[in-house]
Amino acid sequence: MQHKTIIKHTLSTTAALQLCSVAVQHAETLGIDICITVVCPSGNVLASAAMNHAPSISFDVSRKKAITAASFKIPTKDWQTRLADKNNTLFALQSEPNFTFLGGGLPITIEGNLVGAIGISGGSELQDIDCATSAINSLI
Repeated sequence: MQHKTIIKHTLSTTAALQLCSVAVQHAETLGIDICITVVCPSGNVLASAAMNHAPSISFDVSRKKAITAASFKIPTKDWQTRLADKNNTLFALQSEPNFTFLGGGLPITIEGNLVGAIGISGGSELQDIDCATSAINSLI
């Protein structure tokens, strides 16, 4: 009988906090106030942060973005084109409490394996994506 060992990469709490910190620093350079949520692959929150003047709704939106990106392993903005001609599917997914198609949620992968996701909310979609990308790139 042959035994196989599977190596599983995980995102540490320290790394999740670093992602939050880098996202905040990047948001400051853009002159925006954001909320950040970092989740593990199953959608559990590893770290979150809210800048002092971020819109209050942004905290929940950042969590939804992170969970959506982790659940489907794709950026949240991709849902806009995937569902462009599928109104019934879009309507059904929008009724799910942890789903959003707003840009700013990105999966985090290491060697092709999902280790978590980050959700940013508070700026425009492009600014949120930029902050999330900057944070992820800091891990590499």
